[in-house]
Amino acid sequence: AATMDRVHFLVNNLSAESMDEKAKEVKNRVSVDLYDWFATYLVVKRASIEPNYHTLYLELLDKIDDKALNAAVTQATYRNIKVLLSSGKVKTNSGERSLLKNLGSWLGQLTIAKRKPVLQRDLDVKELILESYESGRMIGIIPFIAKVLEPCKDNIIFRPPNPWTMAVLSLMCEIYNERDLKLNLKFEMERLFKHLDVNLKEIEPSMLLNSRMRERQNNPDFVSDKNFAAPVPPGLARTYSVD
Repeated sequence: AATMDRVHFLVNNLSAESMDEKAKEVKNRVSVDLYDWFATYLVVKRASIEPNYHTLYLELLDKIDDKALNAAVTQATYRNIKVLLSSGKVKTNSGERSLLKNLGSWLGQLTIAKRKPVLQRDLDVKELILESYESGRMIGIIPFIAKVLEPCKDNIIFRPPNPWTMAVLSLMCEIYNERDLKLNLKFEMERLFKHLDVNLKEIEPSMLLNSRMRERQNNPDFVSDKNFAAPVPPGLARTYSVD
């Protein structure tokens, strides 16, 4: 417990000036058996809540420079993201959405920015977007994914026309073209495309939504779904909405 308290104190008082000595002390105090604890603390109590300090925390990890610790932090990040995704509150709770968005930014810097892929087994990005389209959770998922993708911009591996990046962008493009999509979601996508220097109009939209049925009641992603009453036969659902 004394070690944990001291580590909390060190991270609390982290600054660019004191980075070297603090990193050294954290490294000395956090033994391998505490990696999971430290990784979870850094992700849950720090990174998810304090996006303005991400750079400091990443620098701390760089200074400690331990592969096993970095792996523990990445896994703790995925774990925490999955907890938020499965809680079901993303649809209704803006606090949960901002935690998720912060973790998206953090994950992008741990992976893409360091030229490491987001592996499908850890997080299937396209499937996550498609599921959120069906369940009315794009309100939380699109800003999250946009943050993960932001570091692609200056990245020799992941910047467009990287196939993985383009596959996600073309799915976003297909969603962007959907009727009655809420403006805040359009804005999130526009901002990402602009950030990546990609022209939305020049992207070939994917054809993945045809096989997906979206939740029509209390769906915060679409304007029309608030007033949706009568069920529409499958197959017509995508082209016609009941006014």
